[in-house]
Amino acid sequence: MPTFTQFPISRQGLQDIALFLIAGMAIFGALAAWRRYRGGDVGRQLYSVGILGVLVVVSYALAFSVAPNIPTPPVPFTARFQTNPVPDTPENIDAGRQLFQAHCTVCHGARALGDGPQAFLLNPRPFNLQLHVPQHATGEIFYWIRNGVPGTAMPSWKDAKNTDGSAALTEEDTWKIIRFLDALAAKRIEQ
Repeated sequence: MPTFTQFPISRQGLQDIALFLIAGMAIFGALAAWRRYRGGDVGRQLYSVGILGVLVVVSYALAFSVAPNIPTPPVPFTARFQTNPVPDTPENIDAGRQLFQAHCTVCHGARALGDGPQAFLLNPRPFNLQLHVPQHATGEIFYWIRNGVPGTAMPSWKDAKNTDGSAALTEEDTWKIIRFLDALAAKRIEQ
């Protein structure tokens, strides 16, 4: 059963919906003007413009009050075309789950919903990765894990070290985490 710990549509998504509604208002307004010019009744068109106007106001109200502002962090152009070299096997997905549990759950939560124990102390809150991961190329996710996300608490794991001096997350570990997140977002595994 899905649970929502964050509003399911981003601010940018609601703003896009509002723009389509505004275009609809312009179309119905033009139809009303044309019908008025030809001497017909414009009631239905004006009624439609009014309804669309109310929906625009609701979209913008939700966009700027409830919906999270999730700007896409910049990624080098070439990173978008990286593919995951780790095979999509149950063993790699399980290894990714274990790595995610060890390194990421404190912020992102056990089910990657952005509801970890530290999440409520961070501003902005961690992303719901079950919603966020499918919206981006695999190479982008890899880049953000390795280099961090500016303006957020997401650290760079590229240079992170364990107490013995070894890498906290290797590149292969990062790809395994991405395999796990892809499988989790696609509902191929239970968490």
